[in-house]
Amino acid sequence: MDFVFRLTVTRARRAVRWTTPSPAWFKLNLNGFSLGNSGPAGAAGIIRDAEGHVRLAYQDALGTTTSVIAELTTVWRGLELALAHGLAPIVVEVDATTVI
Repeated sequence: MDFVFRLTVTRARRAVRWTTPSPAWFKLNLNGFSLGNSGPAGAAGIIRDAEGHVRLAYQDALGTTTSVIAELTTVWRGLELALAHGLAPIVVEVDATTVI
């Protein structure tokens, strides 16, 4: 007896838009990434104020690591920089649900 399976994946498209943080707050948007798991990795982030003005941006090469470690390192680095520059309170937006 043969079985035939068919899998169809449907992805819903939706518009994504950046929103400002509450007044007197800052927002850190970031992305940690690796080419392969594990592979060459990097980190990048941007911090904006409640008016949407860029207050700080950063990028780092992370050597060879996994995508989860790259994402966690990117969050950590962004929070370190925010605190060092007095950019608090802060909201963190990240696209990796594993990190949350």
